Amino acid sequence: MRMNYKKNIKLDYLHTFVRNFNVTHGIWLLFLAYKGFSLFQIGIFETVFHITSLTMEVPTGMIADLYGRKFSRILGIFSYIIYLLIMIISSNFVVIIIGFIFCGLGFTLESGSGEAQVYDSLKLMKKEDDFMKVNGRKEVIYQLSTGIALFVGGYIAMRSFDLSFEITIIFYLLSLLVIAFMKETPLQLKKDHKSFKEMLYDHYVKSTKVVFENKRLLLLIIIGAMMAAPITSVFFYIQNHLDSLGYSLVFLGLLLALHSLFAAFGGFIAYRLEKKYKEKKILYFVPLLMTISFWLILVDNIIFIPFVVLGFLDSVFYVVLGDYINRIIPSETRATALSFSGLVFSIVMIILFPLIGLVGDFYGLKTSFFGLAIIVTLFYLFLLRVLSKNHLNTI
Repeated sequence: MRMNYKKNIKLDYLHTFVRNFNVTHGIWLLFLAYKGFSLFQIGIFETVFHITSLTMEVPTGMIADLYGRKFSRILGIFSYIIYLLIMIISSNFVVIIIGFIFCGLGFTLESGSGEAQVYDSLKLMKKEDDFMKVNGRKEVIYQLSTGIALFVGGYIAMRSFDLSFEITIIFYLLSLLVIAFMKETPLQLKKDHKSFKEMLYDHYVKSTKVVFENKRLLLLIIIGAMMAAPITSVFFYIQNHLDSLGYSLVFLGLLLALHSLFAAFGGFIAYRLEKKYKEKKILYFVPLLMTISFWLILVDNIIFIPFVVLGFLDSVFYVVLGDYINRIIPSETRATALSFSGLVFSIVMIILFPLIGLVGDFYGLKTSFFGLAIIVTLFYLFLLRVLSKNHLNTI
């Protein structure tokens, strides 16, 4: 039995590479702009994605906990393929919105279930202490796959935007094949002959208590979202900013690939950094360096350096924070509780992403980045206050 679950870990590494070889990741904003949509409209599309994530994170997490993590992941792949097809065939505002709803569903069906399946596979092998190492390796694989895809995507987009989406569909079909070979982890919850509605309600209440009754867990989730949302926003909008400065799609692809390469390195050494510096120092100094990087992005001549450094810092923070959070959550509610992290992230992005686009339309994206730097700075000051009150103790 343990060998079967060991196979899950190896297959998840392969799935991570195949699923994230997404050559549309670096060009979808430019593709929508090419179709005639404004930055504000593009911000609306991303907001729809995050509203879907906000409303569906917990329900899809419950699907994973009640009916299986593998089942949830397969549904997620089909949902994302529908989004890709819509992007290819339509230029209608409303239809594109529907596409982003499916994109959001694809994200939420994978977000909590994938991590939960890996952690519980390790737990069944009595190797849950290896989760940070495994997650670090996954982050390396994710960033390498993304980096290669971003670099290749720039060349493909110069030939055809549609071809980028068609190639991504092929890779998602391959990822579906990989998931099919995984072994489902046992469901921890007893259904007790209850109706689907009763099970959803009971599980939602139980999972919500897990998050909100543990102040440490809730703070870690908020910290993760407040650092991830500005970085995600910069990653996407910097594409349009550099395009307006006259840089080619090939150069843009190379820069995004470097960002992912440094992120891969961050994932690789995150485990070592955590072992050396422990939780509290990581929570002090990594967000500080992130804050400094946001201010340096405002300097056009060196914008590439802090952008690449942010990739490294984001990966370190993601891997270490993920391990802290998973240690707190019980297996039977893991996928749902992890979905709360995505929910908080979505709340922030719903507000932030279209606001950046709106400011960018009227005053330029550099002004938007200035606003992000202020937001990150204020949050870091809040984080220092939280740490000084010892709400987060060292593991």
